[in-house]
Amino acid sequence: MADQLSVAEVVEHLTTKEGNQFLADAQYAAADASRRREIRRGVAQKVTALLVDGADGDLVDGAVSAEHLCNTMWHLAGLAVQEDELARTETEASGAGAH
Repeated sequence: MADQLSVAEVVEHLTTKEGNQFLADAQYAAADASRRREIRRGVAQKVTALLVDGADGDLVDGAVSAEHLCNTMWHLAGLAVQEDELARTETEASGAGAH
């Protein structure tokens, strides 16, 4: 994987149109549980701001943008589960091969 980005950088990639979704996916999937929690917290802060303040003052656009971010987090949760399962399977396989 490429160099680890800061949590703020990952959140920016996840929450802006200019962001690189593939890079953010890779960063999230490779993160440990604590870092994933920090990333989710950062995205949640963006979602809260969109719901409370809107997007450029427009509450409807803010709600739609917040929904898209929630869908993104749902997608990332699925990636994380797959990554965790793969790591667990590899660990079990290497442990079985050691005997």
